[in-house]
Amino acid sequence: MTKARKPIRQPFGCGVDVIELSRFRTTMKRWGHAFLRRVYTDEELRRAKQRRDTVGFLAGRFAAKEAVVKAMSQVDPSHPLTMRQVEIRNDELGRPFVLVNHRAIRRPRIYVSLSHSTTTAVASAIATP
Repeated sequence: MTKARKPIRQPFGCGVDVIELSRFRTTMKRWGHAFLRRVYTDEELRRAKQRRDTVGFLAGRFAAKEAVVKAMSQVDPSHPLTMRQVEIRNDELGRPFVLVNHRAIRRPRIYVSLSHSTTTAVASAIATP
C-alpha cells in the first residue's frame, strides 16, 4: 500500500482553459443569475453589461479564472481558490490582469492571456508566489 503524498508547492504554476461558447450559452440559460453570481464579481458583471459581446466577454473571463485557479493550485495547493475569488480586469492599455481576493494568499504574480472567437474562448495563466 502506498502512502498518500502531501501536495508539493511548485516555484511556478501554469493553467489553461478552453470554453465552447455554445455550451457556455446553455449553462448561462440553464442556471441564469445564480451561475453568474457564483462565478463573477460585481465589477466583472458591470463590465460585461457594457459590452456588445457579453457572452464572449464572460466566457473569456471564465476561461481566465479557471486557468488562474489551475495555476495557483500548483503554486499553493493548501489554499485553493474559488472562481469568485479571482477577478479579471484590464489595465489602461486593455491588457488583462488578475486580482486575487483570498486572505491567506499574499499578492501572487499571475500573468494571464485570453482570447475569444465566435465559437470558443481560451485563456492561459502563469503564477508565481
